[in-house]
Amino acid sequence: MSKLLIIEDSQLIRKIINHLATSQLNCEFDFACDLAEAKGLIDNPGNDYFMALADLHLPDAPNGEVVKLTLDAGISTIVLTASLNEELRDKMLKMGVLDYIFKENRDSYVTAIKFVNTLLLNRDIKVIVADDSPSLRAYVSAQMSSLLYQVIEVEHGLAALQALKDNPEVGLLVTDYNMPEMNGIELIRSIRQERSREDFPIIGLSSLKDPTLSARFIKHGANDFLPTPFIQEEFQWRILKAMEQIMLIAEIRDAANRDYLTKLYNRRYFFHNGEDSFNQAVKDNSRLTVALLDIDYFKKINDNYGHDSGDAVLKLLAEKLRYWFKDMTVARYGGEEFIILIPGLSQEQTDKILNTFRVDIAESEFDTSKEVINLSVSIGAATRAADSKSLEAMINEADIALYQAKEAGRNQVVWQKN
Repeated sequence: MSKLLIIEDSQLIRKIINHLATSQLNCEFDFACDLAEAKGLIDNPGNDYFMALADLHLPDAPNGEVVKLTLDAGISTIVLTASLNEELRDKMLKMGVLDYIFKENRDSYVTAIKFVNTLLLNRDIKVIVADDSPSLRAYVSAQMSSLLYQVIEVEHGLAALQALKDNPEVGLLVTDYNMPEMNGIELIRSIRQERSREDFPIIGLSSLKDPTLSARFIKHGANDFLPTPFIQEEFQWRILKAMEQIMLIAEIRDAANRDYLTKLYNRRYFFHNGEDSFNQAVKDNSRLTVALLDIDYFKKINDNYGHDSGDAVLKLLAEKLRYWFKDMTVARYGGEEFIILIPGLSQEQTDKILNTFRVDIAESEFDTSKEVINLSVSIGAATRAADSKSLEAMINEADIALYQAKEAGRNQVVWQKN
């Protein structure tokens, strides 16, 4: 597993960074207090460092020698220093360090850890760099690679559209304006017909001295614009901020689609997503099942153990649902009732999964930290028939089957009669 190497001689600062890294960092990390210790860790074949946070002035390397050590080892490096020296800063950036963070206060270390977490995520993100100039395209691509993105280079807008088609998982586009075949603004206008700026960030670039170009890029759908040549630090932080904004929007959307207590999808999301799945199943004439489940005698759990324990049971049951139906849409339908959308499987396959889940629940002990509670669930299921008119009709059929399961004694799966 890739790790972070933190090189810092101050015991106090190591303590601060260790606290932040332990609570906030999404990867393993090692500490070194001087150049010799850092070299020993890097030379150890069991260590795989993707990033280093390096103090510039160490007892055995007072002039920044540690930076050459990490960069020569192929480790992306962020410099931490108490020396605010522009000449030294320029030297470090020319050597190829990612950033130069002044050790001013605790916020400096928070920024550094946040930066590392961002770079961790970047390793899984593909970006397209569109520019007809080989030299500028190579330079921009190098900047993106230093941020650990997976870079796809193209020469013009039409090639960018094809690259997006071939790689729909691409998460960012950086495009020049003046290109053959299709210029940057035409490219953005084409992309924005299908992908919004809240879902897919685009950064515009241009060397033209046109004061209206920035506004035109933003107006037609770019998230940001930079004139070239640009300052390395500004480019990197513009990119990172654009991506951070997209992630924050995604988090807000996800939170709006989640049930607050169980973190499963909520009823509103289920209907929105379920309608799309139902329509696709009709179009493909494929199988689709809706299962409604209800905790048996849940009121007694609340009455006997209190609502805190009842809430704990709901959260523990949600974990079970995520485990058993991890590739399916699962939502809290209301109260102690949950709903599952199961595509593609036959009734026999679905029945086996539902009953295996039901037996697991009946045989499990739900430890709420206050007491251990046993429970069971009843399940009603309905599969899409040729005459199924809507998802809502299927849910109504599953609801009838759930009622029949309860009437028949609970702790069982009942299917609607076709």
